[in-house]
Amino acid sequence: MPSLEKSLALLFVDIADSMMLYERVGNATAAALTQGMLAHLRRLVEGNGGGVIKSLGDGLLAAFPACNDSVRAACAMVDIQDQHGLRLRIGIHHGAVIEGVGDLYGDACNVAARVQQIARPGEILATQTLVAGLSPELRARTKPLSNVAMKGKAAPIHVHQIRSADEIEDTVDSTTLGFSMINAPGDAMVTLHLSYHGQEIAMSRALPRVTIGREDTSGLRIASRQTSRQHAVIDFSRESFLLTDHSTNGTFIRSGGSPPVVLRRDSTKLVGNGLIGFGAEALDETQDHVVAFRGELA
Repeated sequence: MPSLEKSLALLFVDIADSMMLYERVGNATAAALTQGMLAHLRRLVEGNGGGVIKSLGDGLLAAFPACNDSVRAACAMVDIQDQHGLRLRIGIHHGAVIEGVGDLYGDACNVAARVQQIARPGEILATQTLVAGLSPELRARTKPLSNVAMKGKAAPIHVHQIRSADEIEDTVDSTTLGFSMINAPGDAMVTLHLSYHGQEIAMSRALPRVTIGREDTSGLRIASRQTSRQHAVIDFSRESFLLTDHSTNGTFIRSGGSPPVVLRRDSTKLVGNGLIGFGAEALDETQDHVVAFRGELA
């Protein structure tokens, strides 16, 4: 019997922070904005040679016979997001799937969904498998980011960013120091002090989250071209401070006498005191991409 399996480019797209949208503008307005965006996304999928497989709450799963078409559709989606006042997270992967009634099945679907989950708002991420199937013109718009561990996978998945023209211009090469997670000590930290060129922020239960990046709307704005617009976030959770990188160039941490850490789409706890380089290695706190941090114990 012929195999039902076929190889497709799978695109997962989701409206970022949709729960906060409903809280901010109310159910009726949020639903109208969401439905308008999803209808537009469907048209873009179909206009680029793909088909929508199913709706997923505030997102879609689409499939394309050609890798190039999936990337063109994704780029078109990002281009129109501001028309709707919403931000999208997009993940793309190419792999073998089995077609069912109104759905697709296979490991490739899980990989594409995971890639979408780690994308930051307004970003397109794609796997190495997808990038390998692109034309030279589109492959030139990609940038390798990191290897991402995935549940059930023996080996990590290599992820690339699909960049706009502005992002290609902003990209700065940085040195990778090697990755080693910092282990938290037994004592709980209750306050984290961040210092950046005369600006001081004290994180605690009263201020449990700070966004960091080059955008004017960031909680801590970093005035450096090496820093991404939406570079990282620090969250206070379970008596510790967790830094999560969402950037292009990575986040570099020096803490006490511990070996330096570089984060690429990963997280670590901040311990003690030290320096954080948003986009390049942190040498001293006078650099325009470096923030000093200091934790206080309970």
